[in-house]
Amino acid sequence: MTGSGAAFETLFRTEAGRLVRLAHLLGAEDPEDVVQEAFCRLYDVRRHREVGNPAAYLNRIVVNEVRTRRRRKILSDRKVLYLVTAAPADEQVVLSESIRGLLRALDHLAPRQREALVLRYWLDLPLAEIADAMQVRVGTVKSLVSRGLARLATELEDHR
Repeated sequence: MTGSGAAFETLFRTEAGRLVRLAHLLGAEDPEDVVQEAFCRLYDVRRHREVGNPAAYLNRIVVNEVRTRRRRKILSDRKVLYLVTAAPADEQVVLSESIRGLLRALDHLAPRQREALVLRYWLDLPLAEIADAMQVRVGTVKSLVSRGLARLATELEDHR
């Protein structure tokens, strides 16, 4: 991936939409900014070394960036700030009631459970790639997916 700018542009055009949806499903309030940051980091890294699997590398950056922003938000929420913001991405698109219910249920999961479920069932990644993206062991991924599915089922049942 240390090649031309055209190769990087092609990568951006093929992966950006998928990564924005990933960031949104992981709970990012600003998924487009998360993806922009991921591509900036990849661009910087590729000048210094070869990145074997850029899509997997971007997945990892997006997961980590969403986590970082969540932590920063928790810290900043301790201060009282009144800002005017745009509607969240899920309110800007007309969604079916079942999809809205699923997104509400995902909001009730622990962040790492949500990450594991989104990577597993939305990106359809194998457990080893999820472990790599989340920087945990495969056994931890299995546990997070199992517990996340159980919690998700409970949340969906409670909303019926």
